[in-house]
Amino acid sequence: MLTKKSVIITAIVILIVAVIVIGARPSYQIRRAGFADENYLQSIECKSCHADHYASWASTFHSRMTQEATVSSVQGDFERSNTFEYLGVKASMEKNPNGFFITFTLPDGATQKAKVDLTIGSRRIEQYLTKQQGQYSRLPIAYDLVNKRWMSLNGSFFHPDSNNYFQHVAQWDSNCVFCHNVKAQPHLDFKTKEFNTEVSELGIACGACHGAGVKHAQAASSWLSRTWWRVRPQASKEIVNPAKLTPERSLMICGHCHGQRIPEPTDRIQTILSHGDPFNAGEDLGQYYRPIDQNSRIGKVSFANRFWANGSPRLTAYEYQGILRSKCFINGEAGNRLNCLTCHSMHEGDPAGQIKEENRTDKPCLSCHPKYAESKALAAHTQHKSESSGSRCYNCHMPRVVYGVMTFHPTHDITIPDPQLTVAQAAPNACNVCHLKESVNWSIREVRRLWPARFGNAQPSDDSQFDLPEGPRELFAGDALTRALAADLLSGNGPGKPDPLWGAPYLVEAMGDTYPIVRFFASNGLSRGPWKGDKPDYLEDAEGRSRLLEKWRALFPFNNREVESLAVRLKASRRDVDLEVGE
Repeated sequence: MLTKKSVIITAIVILIVAVIVIGARPSYQIRRAGFADENYLQSIECKSCHADHYASWASTFHSRMTQEATVSSVQGDFERSNTFEYLGVKASMEKNPNGFFITFTLPDGATQKAKVDLTIGSRRIEQYLTKQQGQYSRLPIAYDLVNKRWMSLNGSFFHPDSNNYFQHVAQWDSNCVFCHNVKAQPHLDFKTKEFNTEVSELGIACGACHGAGVKHAQAASSWLSRTWWRVRPQASKEIVNPAKLTPERSLMICGHCHGQRIPEPTDRIQTILSHGDPFNAGEDLGQYYRPIDQNSRIGKVSFANRFWANGSPRLTAYEYQGILRSKCFINGEAGNRLNCLTCHSMHEGDPAGQIKEENRTDKPCLSCHPKYAESKALAAHTQHKSESSGSRCYNCHMPRVVYGVMTFHPTHDITIPDPQLTVAQAAPNACNVCHLKESVNWSIREVRRLWPARFGNAQPSDDSQFDLPEGPRELFAGDALTRALAADLLSGNGPGKPDPLWGAPYLVEAMGDTYPIVRFFASNGLSRGPWKGDKPDYLEDAEGRSRLLEKWRALFPFNNREVESLAVRLKASRRDVDLEVGE
């Protein structure tokens, strides 16, 4: 039998243990009250309970979108191939105990030295930010992580050759910061025009998708809460889970960054630049922003060129707009509409796209269209052999016609292929994305023959230009983005794999294009063929490119003159439109 003394001692011991246990738990009190990122956590704080999710997130390119420049984060070659000359400016890269530096020696001998403070991107190109007088600016050169070389940002945007070396230097605090980090707060002083930028966390981290986490962490620190969550899995955990939201709200989380936007109303921009981004995961994005479309304007700035003439996005970061146009979203059943998580998994699959291997097949489409899982039904639907590339859902309904960071991506505007759009609105069509050797008029006649119920009234164009093979026609007659796309497709990066010997002479001629980004794709294509020739440098000056062009023309003398003649003829009819955003 316990004595009064032993009971008191036991109670004291329990109290001491409780104090120790409680004291050992992390404190999750209100943080940064009044700031835009009030109650947001750092991702590392999520790791103790969610080690598997933390590890899968850390393997993604999202996690490394913006990083402090350190030995472990910088991938550019600052030690061996550490010089780059372009437009008469020599850039010298240096790594020393104080960090990473780039010195620009101008044609007149003057020098400008910049310390690399932050890096942007870790998959295709690595860009660099320097902080000077409290403001972050993007430097004019980047490192091409695919081709392992230094490059000018002039070669990444849809602008013609320019003598302006610093053309794409940009201020980070007022624009880029919002989508490459969590809860950006520029803290712009409108009187001094100075920024004092803060972010909740660099990169796209846990808070971007799950919102403020302090209340969740506080609750999770209690064994009573954890036990209750196990007993009642549907109970609120004081955290946003995109998979448990309505499809519309889940889509908005991704659309916040993958859907370029303007404040709603427009004058909200002042609050955003001073206080910070007001949107939190799980909220209605439309309360704060309006997605940009081809009719959007801010002052004299038009966004029309970022869309094909039919309104479909042609740049990445507009995937949200594409899905909103899609019948798979518009006509989807309530609660089961298409959204990003239909195909993508934030904690599963290949980090390159964050897509599980099974979702690179037709599986996501078959979940709503199960009848096409049967080979005969599929072949009847596509009018192609069921096992062919012409029967893959993505190739026909989400063709790779959207540009983003030195490559092309599938459109998220899920549509039915229609070659008539190429004639009427200069938009690429899925038929000729594959059938590069065939003309648009051939495609129009084919869709009329194969699907008379839909295309029975389709008529070929009277313009003889559309009787030409579409790959070469787009390469010379299209605007710069269309030409870059054609160069990429002729290089074999689409569902159609043209004979390299057929496509190469056209790619050679494309090396004379006045847009570096077009030459980039042509150069990559020429580097893959069975012939012997040095890979053309798409950033070479005009004189050097001219010499190189003649050398490459000599490798294909059998049809060189015909290709030259076609290029001259088509160039005369094209209309170029520069894009302010090329990444």
